[in-house]
Amino acid sequence: MEWISAIIASVVTGMVTYSVANKQTNGSVEQQYTENITKLFTFYKEQVDALSDEVKQLKTQIKDIENKYVKDINGYKVIVEKLEDEVEMLREENDELKIENAILKGDKENGI
Repeated sequence: MEWISAIIASVVTGMVTYSVANKQTNGSVEQQYTENITKLFTFYKEQVDALSDEVKQLKTQIKDIENKYVKDINGYKVIVEKLEDEVEMLREENDELKIENAILKGDKENGI
């Protein structure tokens, strides 16, 4: 009977030792998982923040370029309007000169 008591005591001691060791191992694994997840989240957050800063910078550059081109386009519109007015004026002058030329040719043909 003593041997049964010794076996039971050994089994109970082994089970307790296994249970404690298993809990410590699981705890350290969970702690390692938590550390790894924290590191990954920190890395991800840093990357997102850097990307966000870069996007803001690019948006600012795009707005600057748009503003520059809007100013350029508005300047060109003014120049085009002036040139169109000048073209219209020159066409009218050209029409007047054609009429005057026709009159002068008519006078020459009539001997005047």
